[in-house]
Amino acid sequence: MLPVMAIFYACNGQSGYTLKGTINGAANLQVLLEQAHFDRTNTALGRATCDANGAFEIKQEKAPEQGLYRMTIGAKRLFFILDGTEKDIDIKADLNTIDQLNVQVTGSETFTCYADIINSVLKNQLKSPEEARATIAKGCNPLMKAILTSSLLGNNAGTYLDDFKSASAALNEYMPGSKYATDYANMITSLQSQIAQQAQQQAGETIKVGMPAPDISLPGPDGKTRSLSSLKGKIVLLDFWASWCGPCRRANPHVVEVYNKYKGKGFDVFSVSLDKQDGKDRWVDAISKDGLIWDNHVSDLQYWNSAPAATYGVRSIPKTFLIGRDGKIVAINPRDNLEEELLKVL
Repeated sequence: MLPVMAIFYACNGQSGYTLKGTINGAANLQVLLEQAHFDRTNTALGRATCDANGAFEIKQEKAPEQGLYRMTIGAKRLFFILDGTEKDIDIKADLNTIDQLNVQVTGSETFTCYADIINSVLKNQLKSPEEARATIAKGCNPLMKAILTSSLLGNNAGTYLDDFKSASAALNEYMPGSKYATDYANMITSLQSQIAQQAQQQAGETIKVGMPAPDISLPGPDGKTRSLSSLKGKIVLLDFWASWCGPCRRANPHVVEVYNKYKGKGFDVFSVSLDKQDGKDRWVDAISKDGLIWDNHVSDLQYWNSAPAATYGVRSIPKTFLIGRDGKIVAINPRDNLEEELLKVL
């Protein structure tokens, strides 16, 4: 998700604007204002230094362009949206929480709209694509909706390509010929190319949807052997992960959430760790810390030489396979859309 940000401007002539504010804990820190773009380029607009009270002011001679902006204060960054009508924007915040959009802002209805939406997302974690789409629909203009689409659905953009196409079409109609509309369209073209490459790669993989899942029989942390085949009759998420894998650990809370929600309906998880021989303690510790409460944890502790990983063509982790009640693969690498794929076969 895009980081959250705030910006402010006061009138310096009829066409200008001023960004000003007071940020507790930001005494003597530099404030940098930039316009941000979808192609990850940024245009520097101005800078100031906070005084002993954290107060700052940045004046601009020209009216703001409608777009996405970034303000950097020390090590903190905030993103926000302006509609181009702003004159005086004022912010009150604390440096410790400003990147969580815990701010008071006057002078921009568009920024306030965006702040309210992001605040809601940060306080109430979205649990499904439907909730994400409902949140996106609250955007106050097509630019904001396009930004929210990237923020809330971007982790699995290939699954939601139609959402991105709709956002792009609306943005192009709203801001025809603009850099934002052009960059967003280019982003979708790049995304489609990536999807095609992934499809070609998947076509060459050993495991395909519809084929029987090869069995795995390995010891768990207690030395007891556990077999994937013993779970036939259930819907199983086969999850390749490791204690040292950051993306795996960040994905674990969602897997736990789905497991707790559907374990009573015949859903289970079979976790295969790619930890090392000397990493057993870290593996066991990660199971406990991440709350992976299912019993089916196995590993041969051979790192990338893991036999099941070779069988399933696993070249990166996390890598998951959803297995139906008949023991056949029904989905490959369901992550953000795990619940959607599960409900299709539950």
